[in-house]
Amino acid sequence: MRGVKVTRDQIVDRAYELLREAGLSSLSMRRVALDLGVQPGALYYHVANKQELLAVVAARILKGLPGVAKDPRDAAEGFRSALLQVRDGAEVVSFVQAYRPDLLVPTHALRRLFTGKFDERRAEWAARTVVHYVLGFVSEEQNHAELVRAGIVEEDPAHSGDSDEAFGFGIDAILSGLAS
Repeated sequence: MRGVKVTRDQIVDRAYELLREAGLSSLSMRRVALDLGVQPGALYYHVANKQELLAVVAARILKGLPGVAKDPRDAAEGFRSALLQVRDGAEVVSFVQAYRPDLLVPTHALRRLFTGKFDERRAEWAARTVVHYVLGFVSEEQNHAELVRAGIVEEDPAHSGDSDEAFGFGIDAILSGLAS
């Protein structure tokens, strides 16, 4: 392990892949270092701590989102789609929402969409309302998928396949309420 060099990009790439493969419970600084063939201390030259690593990984999860969406529903659907691409994506992004909300593209994009309809403070609240709905909805979807994967609960055929419709119903209800 001595003499092996590691870059910030390699660290973030491996953390992102670990998250996709095995979920947040498998993501640790020690595990990333082991997978990269370095001592855990080598990571801290590039990322201060696990919280910073999660913030960078959350940014990677949301990387494909446009900075400007055409409407709040479109922004919410894109946000949900990005979260669903990564196991425990909602949990990671939710943590970063609390830790470093300034980093999250969805909040900024939504705030811009609500500016003009509301004063600055209420535009922020409207954006946070939509972000919290998306994070909560996807967290439930991802937690259920984990429980099914672990064999703790069975897939409910009566509800499988209606997540998109249920999500749309909820976001439309929120946006209707904000519009009135």
